[in-house]
Amino acid sequence: MSLLGQSIDALDTPQLLLDLDVIDANLKRMFDAGRERGVNVRTHFKSLKCGGLAKYIQERGGATFLAAKLNEAEVLADAGIRDILIANQVVGAQKMQRLAALAKRVQLRVCVDDAGNIEQLSKAMQANNATLGVLVEVDIGMARCGVLPGEPAVALAQQIAKSPGLRFDGLQGYDGHLQLIADAKERRGKCIEGLEQLTGTRRLIERAGIPVRVVTGAGTGTWEFVAGFPGVTEIQPGSFVLMDCVYHPVRPEFACSLSILSTVISVRPKWYTLDAGSKAISKDFGMPQIKEQVNEAVTRLSEEHTKVECDTAHVKIGDRREVLPAHCCATMNLHRQAIAIRKGKVEAVWPIEASGRYD
Repeated sequence: MSLLGQSIDALDTPQLLLDLDVIDANLKRMFDAGRERGVNVRTHFKSLKCGGLAKYIQERGGATFLAAKLNEAEVLADAGIRDILIANQVVGAQKMQRLAALAKRVQLRVCVDDAGNIEQLSKAMQANNATLGVLVEVDIGMARCGVLPGEPAVALAQQIAKSPGLRFDGLQGYDGHLQLIADAKERRGKCIEGLEQLTGTRRLIERAGIPVRVVTGAGTGTWEFVAGFPGVTEIQPGSFVLMDCVYHPVRPEFACSLSILSTVISVRPKWYTLDAGSKAISKDFGMPQIKEQVNEAVTRLSEEHTKVECDTAHVKIGDRREVLPAHCCATMNLHRQAIAIRKGKVEAVWPIEASGRYD
C-alpha cells in the first residue's frame, strides 16, 4: 500500500521524517543570502545522503553539491546532479577507475594535499581519457587534512597545472573545528583568521601565474562570515537543510526539519520509554530532544529504547513523539528510507542511498 497522501499517524515507527515546509524555508534563507552576497552555495551531501532530497534541492535553486566520499558523489550523479566536488582526498588504485568513470559523466572535482596523490590521479585520468578538476586543500586550523597555507599550496598548484588529465581549479579551506563554537564573536574572529590565510594563499598562486577560479569553504556554523569575504567564491554548508538540536542554538535562523517518529511503549510514574534507540537516533554529539515537549528530557539511549523523564500523568502507551537528534548527519546514516512530509501528510518516500556505506 502506498504511503503517499497518508497522515503520519498511519506510519509505523521508528521512522525518519523530513518536514518539507521547514526545508523550503531553510533553503530559501541560505540561497537568498548566497545570491545577495555573490557566492555560490554548494550544499554538502554528507548530511543528506539521499538522492531524492538532492533532486528536491536542485529544483529549488541548489544545482551544485559536494560529497565527503566517492560513493556519495556517485549517488548524486545518479540523481541527476552535474556539478560535484568530493571535498576530500581520493586515494588508492581501487577507487581510480570509479573516479575516472564519474569524471566522464559530470563536472567533477576532488581535493588533494599530496604530490604522490596528484601523480596517481593524473595517470588514472590519462588512462581513461578523462579530465578531473582539482582543488588544493589548505589547512586553516582544523588539523585534519590539507597542506599549510602559502608556499606548500603553491607548489601543489604548480604540479597540478602541469599534470595531464588534471585541471587546477582552486582551493578549499574548511573550518570544521569552528562550526559549533557557541560564542558568535569568537567564532567569527577565528573564522576570519583562517580566511585571511586561505585568500592570502590564493594571491600567492595568482602571482605565480596560475588562475584560481574557485575558493571554497565554510559550514553552517560559519557561512555568514565566509559568504562575501573578498577572494572567496563559494560556501559549502550542509546541516542547514536538516539541522539538529545541537546545531540549532548556534544557527537559530535554520529550523529542524529532521525528526524520528517514535511510539511510547512503556510508562512509569517518572519516565516513559520510546521504541527508537541509538540504532535510529545518533547520540555521538549528545542527547536528543523531544520535539515541542519542553518539560520532557531524554536521559538515556540504549540500542532500541529512549528513556524520557517527565511527569507521565499525561502520557499513555501508544502516544507518538518526534525526536530531534543531536547529530543530523550521523542519524541520516542510520536509516535506509526518508518519509518527506508536508503539513502532517506524506508527500514523498525517498531511499537514503548513501547511508551505511564507507566506500
